[in-house]
Amino acid sequence: MGAEYEALDMKLSRETIVVAAKGQVSCALNGEAAILNIGNGTYYGLDPVGAEIWRLVQNPQRVSEISAAVVELYDVQPERCEHDIMDLLEMLLAEGLIETWDDPTP
Repeated sequence: MGAEYEALDMKLSRETIVVAAKGQVSCALNGEAAILNIGNGTYYGLDPVGAEIWRLVQNPQRVSEISAAVVELYDVQPERCEHDIMDLLEMLLAEGLIETWDDPTP
């Protein structure tokens, strides 16, 4: 199995650090985001909430930090927010748009 299948099996946790992958380009469009995966030429679109999450992952962030930031900005229950963010991040990971980082703290 190649790396593509390994990424699909990757499960994120609240403590996973995620960051936008280098093999993509993106831009903001009227509060939304458009992302191009350079490797496969596929475009992706994110709604305003997804665009905010995309903005947050431009720098390494723990999943829990992303969830806390979104809860602060939007009227959403923390459990629902975290579940939806995990779903989006796992899709972005599977598509090669984000990557995970090892925790730099000992």
